[in-house]
Formats: sequence, structure tokens, C-alpha cells
Amino acid sequence: MMPLLQAAATLKMLPRTGWLMAGVAQPESVADHSWGTAVLAMSLAAMINRDPAAQGLAAPIDCGRVAQIAVVHDLAESMVTDLPRRTTQLLGKSVKQQAEADAMAQLTQDVPDAGFSDLWSEYSECSTPEGRLVSDADKLEMVHQALMYERAGNQNLDEFWKEYLWHYQISAEMYAALVMARRAGEQ
Repeated sequence: MMPLLQAAATLKMLPRTGWLMAGVAQPESVADHSWGTAVLAMSLAAMINRDPAAQGLAAPIDCGRVAQIAVVHDLAESMVTDLPRRTTQLLGKSVKQQAEADAMAQLTQDVPDAGFSDLWSEYSECSTPEGRLVSDADKLEMVHQALMYERAGNQNLDEFWKEYLWHYQISAEMYAALVMARRAGEQ
């Protein structure tokens, strides 16, 4: 389990590269982002579970699985690093995804019963309602962080505000609220 523990420690020190490239002097770490994503994903799951049908679901979201997926969703970055959007565009999403799958396999080879690779696959492939929810939370947490950095005086963060395709209506509504908060701050 030592390699897995070291990977988690690495994420606590690994800054989010996109923020660095945008000029944020002391950006959050990947672990900071993962924690925020987990809290947000769990909160969104609770909101969705009040009325799953309104969000297009036949059954409630498994909140425990959401938390597990959110905790491991960026674990591969301990080996691959935090590749910003522009790098992924140059390499291609499939190349990045394969590198992360390989990293997850290496990191978890000695703890196969933990299911970390399966959890990561649900997120990466958006193959389950829970994986799709964590995908939405991942983007929403980043947009919220962009808002916080802008309020602190950072500029050149427009790339983090691009339109996104949301899996859930509640995610689209939260994004719209973040955009409105940004516009209110610009006045």
C-alpha cells in the first residue's frame, strides 16, 4: 500500500497546472481540488436524491459510491501529473485517458480488492449515474475556484468558464448561478 499512500501525498503537493499557466501565484493542489469535488458531489447527490426522476433517473444516486469515485478521480495524476486542457487537446483525450488508466493499474496493483481502478473508470468513462455526477462536480468545483481566484484579483481565467455539457439539470443550474455571481462581481 505504500505506493498508493505516496500517490496521495504527491497530490497534496502537486499544484493544479491550469491555474499556474493562467498566472495564479499559489494555486490549489490536486488534493485540494479532489476534496472540494468530493464535498460538492456528495451535496449534489443528496439534492438529486430528493427527486431522482426530476433529474432523469429511475433510482437514487448511491452517495457512498459518489464519495468513493470523487476521492479517487484524480489519483492517476500523481503519476501523469495535472495536464491542463490545452495539453489534452494536443495529445488527444484518448491518449490522456490511456495514460491515466495505466497509472491507475500501476498504483493499485497491490490493492486489487479496493476497486480504485473501477471507480476511476466510472468517472473517466461517465459510465454510471455516479460517475457522471462526479464528472459534473469536477467541472463545477473548478469553475467555482475560478470565481474565487477572480475575486482575489486574478485575471486571464476565461478559459475555465467555457460552456460545458452537463449530465444533470442541477449541474447546469449551479453553473448558471456561478456565471451570474461572476457577472455580478464585474459590475
